[in-house]
Amino acid sequence: MAVETYEVFGQMKMGPAGSLPAVLHGKKAKIKCAEGDIFELPADAMALSLRARKDLLENGCETELDYPKITKSVMAKLAEYLKHHREHACSEIRTPLTSENLVDSGASRWDASFVNVDKETLFDLTAAASYLDIPGLWFLLSAKAAVLTNNKTADKLRKEFSMANDFPAAEEAELRREYAAAFKMPDADLSQLAASSVIRSGVKAAEYKSGKALEDSGEAQEVTLKSWRHAMWRAAVLDDWKLLANAPEQVKSDRDLVKSAVLTSQGQALKFASPELKSDESLVLDATRYSGTAFADAAPELRSDKNFLLKALGAHGGAMTGAPDALRNDKAFLLEAAKAGKGAAMQGASLALREDRNFVLDMSVHDAEAYKFAAEDLLNDKDFAVAVAKRNGKALKFMLPVFKADPDVVRAAVSRDPQAAQFAHAARRAELGMVQESIHGEVQLKEELQSQIKAAQEDSSTTTTLAMAQGPRQVPAQALAASMSSTYMKLNKTVYFTAMSTMTANMGQANYISSNAYMDKIPQFQRPEVDAVGLMWGAVGGIGMRWKAFASEDVLNKTPEALLTIPDSCKVLHVACCTISPPEWWSASHFDETTRGFYLQQTAGQIKLEISETASAESWEKQVEADRKALEDLPTIDRRPLPNNFAAAAPLGGWPSLVKSQSPAVPQIVGALQKGSKVRLTGLRAKNGVTGTLIQQFGDGKWKVKLDDGSGNALLRPGFFEPLQA
Repeated sequence: MAVETYEVFGQMKMGPAGSLPAVLHGKKAKIKCAEGDIFELPADAMALSLRARKDLLENGCETELDYPKITKSVMAKLAEYLKHHREHACSEIRTPLTSENLVDSGASRWDASFVNVDKETLFDLTAAASYLDIPGLWFLLSAKAAVLTNNKTADKLRKEFSMANDFPAAEEAELRREYAAAFKMPDADLSQLAASSVIRSGVKAAEYKSGKALEDSGEAQEVTLKSWRHAMWRAAVLDDWKLLANAPEQVKSDRDLVKSAVLTSQGQALKFASPELKSDESLVLDATRYSGTAFADAAPELRSDKNFLLKALGAHGGAMTGAPDALRNDKAFLLEAAKAGKGAAMQGASLALREDRNFVLDMSVHDAEAYKFAAEDLLNDKDFAVAVAKRNGKALKFMLPVFKADPDVVRAAVSRDPQAAQFAHAARRAELGMVQESIHGEVQLKEELQSQIKAAQEDSSTTTTLAMAQGPRQVPAQALAASMSSTYMKLNKTVYFTAMSTMTANMGQANYISSNAYMDKIPQFQRPEVDAVGLMWGAVGGIGMRWKAFASEDVLNKTPEALLTIPDSCKVLHVACCTISPPEWWSASHFDETTRGFYLQQTAGQIKLEISETASAESWEKQVEADRKALEDLPTIDRRPLPNNFAAAAPLGGWPSLVKSQSPAVPQIVGALQKGSKVRLTGLRAKNGVTGTLIQQFGDGKWKVKLDDGSGNALLRPGFFEPLQA
């Protein structure tokens, strides 16, 4: 039975995984070890190794699997484990471990006996379990290693594992202080870190012995595996990559360690690497792939090398931000990058080039993504958007939403490249005949999904895999040998889980209500590009937050008919997640007639109508029709509550304070809007009252305003500022 490992609040846990592939049942797998011996065992047993399972499914059971990093003795031990757990489920080990006897923590007696081996064999098996990706065995071996190091001082562990005593006392004290500060714990001995260091050193020694360490790095690393100083620093950096900043130069030169730190820091750790490693092209490309800004920490000779910079731009367009100023101003080099499909280099170009209309047009012709990083003024210029679209229709993908919905821009883009229609606003796609059944018809969604899957498969060979492997304090981190690929797909559906409390608020739920009210409004902004829906979730019994908070004392237990059951919830979720184009805001709950009537009752915010009938005397349908007739000739509609336009029985009496308490009006100072006019900002969340000068007006009516407080420029519509008299 397959298992998987996962982390919960810093503790590693294990649990059952999906069933083994049925196609492997009844077949045999052949495994070739380092010495050339062939092991034959049931394919479904070998499939407990995720690496072997992938190889078997891709190559078939007839193909011999060659694992030259696994020795004959280790493979024999692995085969014993795999055959046993083909028939017997892996025991679930509970963490933190309750005692030194693994049986007390949930391990079966067979499992506990299986790992009762000497230290060298234990680490050989751990390295092999990591290499073949056998989660259940790795977890069992890690638990055994934790037992071997539990409740032992750092000095005792150093002697027991025969590590060289080469750690200067002053440096050890400094590491203790930094490690304690990093994890916000009192300054104590380093026994916990020491336990992690000896386990990691043991596994690393096993990897080098088997030759597996050569697989990732391409060359053997000169690491003193018996150095206590190096082992302690290595374990500390693996726990927190920021500790690499003050590590000794020998540690900063450990390529394998720095590569791990680069991965966990998403490229940031490159700045702490030794000068030699900062000149390592492969390592710099890895860091740049995670974060383009990491390229700025590469050695100067690499940053100035045009050929290498092109490689870095292929990993991440942001690498251009770390290039020397001469290259950031080099038009010829940037055009060369765009011709090679690296238009994202535009984000690192100098401001002068990003404001150069002709240069941005030239870049966009070769790679549409270059337009995305043009200066703000150009991005908001409709005429420029049309000009770019005429030269490269795919640039529509990187334009502002207002231009994706603009008929002139879309027409220009589609005329140049019919494929650009997929990036247009849904309304424009409907005009082009791309949408037949509905804005988000099922046929269109399926076709779009298939096209994205195809694109993802084509890009899978270059997709970067991020493997975060920070384990708990009881067991060492798992080294992921076989990685999973990840791809980006366009978002088509979002569900926001809110609550009906926005309509039944009380003062004690202010934060809760405000967050729900915010989410209630998001779907209308995402539609129609994204099929968004706000689900006002009802009370669910026996599970979730209510159960955790109140359990049997929940007041709603007295009215169980008002609680949603788990089957009810499954139906609600199915409708919310799978229905195409549902109402953008709806509720799922059980109501009695009184409560239902209360929610449907019109209260504050009604529009006062010139009709004689009262609201209570007419049916709902007649009220809707009356609303339509009353509003059909009005150019604008003021939906604010009006005096006497609410029911006394409404919540809070129809919120009369909204009518009676009026904020004093801000006096308006009228003046002409023209370049050089002085204005005052108004109607914004911040900077209200700040004055500025109008610099430039754009085609969409917005003005560029230079602010007098020195904070820069703002791009605003006339409704967000008022002119001041000269």
